[in-house]
Amino acid sequence: QKFIIENLEVFEDEYEDEILKFSIIGRPNVGKSSLVNAILNEKRVIVSDEPGTTRDAIDTKFNYNEQEYVVIDTAGMRKRGRIYESIEKYSLLRSLKAIDRSDVCAIVIDASAGIVEHDKHIAGYALDAGKAMVLVVNKWDLVDDKTISEFTKTIRNEFAFISYIPIVFLSALTKKRVTTLMPTILKAYDNYKKEIKTSLLNDVIRDAYYLNPPPGYKG
Repeated sequence: QKFIIENLEVFEDEYEDEILKFSIIGRPNVGKSSLVNAILNEKRVIVSDEPGTTRDAIDTKFNYNEQEYVVIDTAGMRKRGRIYESIEKYSLLRSLKAIDRSDVCAIVIDASAGIVEHDKHIAGYALDAGKAMVLVVNKWDLVDDKTISEFTKTIRNEFAFISYIPIVFLSALTKKRVTTLMPTILKAYDNYKKEIKTSLLNDVIRDAYYLNPPPGYKG
């Protein structure tokens, strides 16, 4: 018993500030755990066709380009009205906490199922938490009748409230285009932490004012 306890891996819920943490969030069965395994290039987390296999948020440290990062696999986030078990409520709370702990949220949607309303609600969680975001269109290998540009146009219309976030198309199962994800996450994080000088902001507002002066109202 002592040997087992001494050799258990210590679970770390907090990390140094300089380590970038990103969470993989989305509805059940959109391929979040498969994507984590593809990023790590190993079968780190359990993958199943049965929705709800992942019940907790799972943190994994890994190295990319000689830098250390933390990826957080989360439980599929169901609609609040469809949560029937206490364990599902716990899973949702852990997923929401994972969003709070993240610097970047990768919102995964299922290309073969298309965009559903709950995908937007989940993106809203990350938006309300003030996090950098990347939209990940997974299972792209199952879509034959749409080009990336067509699907991008659909996404921009459906996710108009976050029109600025980058979109990545990939397949976690075949690992096609998975290599495009980390550079996009890093770019989103760089933009997220970028500071704009007050003088530059004032210049932009002044130029906008001169281009389109607001109308007068009662003098």
